[in-house]
Amino acid sequence: MSPSVSRRSSIDSMFTTASQFEPITLEDRIRITFEIANILQKQEFLRKLVKSLMLYGCPAHRLEYVMRQVSTTLGVDAEYVYMPNVMFMTVFDQGTHTTETHFIRQAQMFEMHKLGEVYRLEKLVAHGEVSVDEALQFIDSVANEPSIYPLWLNPFVYGVASFTASLIFFGGYWLDACVAAGLGMLLAFYEVFSGRLQSFQPIWEVTVCIIIGFVARAITQYGFCFTPIAFASFVVILPGYGMAVAVIELVSRQLVSGVIRMVYAIIYSFLLGYGIEMGSQIYQLIDPDILTKENKSECSRARDITICDIQRIDQRFFILLVPLFALAYCIFVKARPVRWPTMIIVSACGYVVNYLLQCFAHAPSQILQTVPAFTLGLLGNLYTKFTGKMSFDAVLLGVFYLVPGGLGIKAGYGMFTGDDDSLGTQGASFALAMIESSIGITIGLFVATLVVYPKGSSHTPLMNF
Repeated sequence: MSPSVSRRSSIDSMFTTASQFEPITLEDRIRITFEIANILQKQEFLRKLVKSLMLYGCPAHRLEYVMRQVSTTLGVDAEYVYMPNVMFMTVFDQGTHTTETHFIRQAQMFEMHKLGEVYRLEKLVAHGEVSVDEALQFIDSVANEPSIYPLWLNPFVYGVASFTASLIFFGGYWLDACVAAGLGMLLAFYEVFSGRLQSFQPIWEVTVCIIIGFVARAITQYGFCFTPIAFASFVVILPGYGMAVAVIELVSRQLVSGVIRMVYAIIYSFLLGYGIEMGSQIYQLIDPDILTKENKSECSRARDITICDIQRIDQRFFILLVPLFALAYCIFVKARPVRWPTMIIVSACGYVVNYLLQCFAHAPSQILQTVPAFTLGLLGNLYTKFTGKMSFDAVLLGVFYLVPGGLGIKAGYGMFTGDDDSLGTQGASFALAMIESSIGITIGLFVATLVVYPKGSSHTPLMNF
């Protein structure tokens, strides 16, 4: 067609019908089509990226920051609002003065291997080393990868975590730890069973806690202690990490998600404590004299808040038990074996600092969690700064040592028990200690980030606490 033609027929789509407009050439149409396709590709990449970050366990208070940084790099004008398990993504088009909002819903899990791959992709995109097409292919390939650990391994992971937690955190003896490991494996099988029944999922934690409380109370007549067995059996699902994340979000001024997560963590703690007490009370109906059969002198120390005076085994065994607990959590968060040494060393350093401050320096509670958390954050940020690799998985593992999840369960149990000699008189103290410890962890991690990255990261978005 001649470019001098200013009108078009009904069958010719190359030119506009309005005579005041210039004709649109084929080259312009191709260019506009590619520009629109590029914009749509960028939006699709951002949607898949935020879904992957939520699924693989990115720190909740970093989600909005990471997505804004990536959007700026890609030249997309977008805003993000995060609530637990939900991200609102709004894309603005300044040319047409229109907006498009995407509602992205994804439950958060832990897959540190895949999160590390996504972090590596962020670095490549931020430095312009990959195109949007290549980034989309890469993120799809990561999503399609099978889990690196089979499902049948979960019972052994839960059992090892419960065994070591009973000895380290709850003052159990070797026999108590063995029973806790068995109940932890029962929890893993119970979790798989509940996942197959949709109507059973809302109450599976309470029902399994009833079983654990019943068994733990029943065997106290044979010399076992109730607290290290009952509380260590479900250490994997303790809400301490959620409480710490809630405080971090509140400090980061993400009030909506922080308040929601805080309320959920507190209610969840009381829910588990209610289940434990119900199981204990059910057995007491069968044997009203069961409380008189428990070894009070041996078991009373396990009810203390601190960890210095409750140990009933030689503490030199901690040299093996602490790395073993970390190893169980390395598999739980799905980290590759090549990452295990770094994660175990960093997390063990945090635990050692906490233990020394609490048991030998007799540090006040205000710095008891702050200094170990600062140590974890400092080691993790320095590792990222000098190696360029993600350190969030190592710091996360260390936080699992510090989070007061056990305190939350003791608070919930104490609120519902009616025995003055048990944790009932300490319920409020445990709840306050749980919140205070979370605040200390938050301050320590933020100060460590401020020391290493006083002006933030210049290119790659930070993937840390």
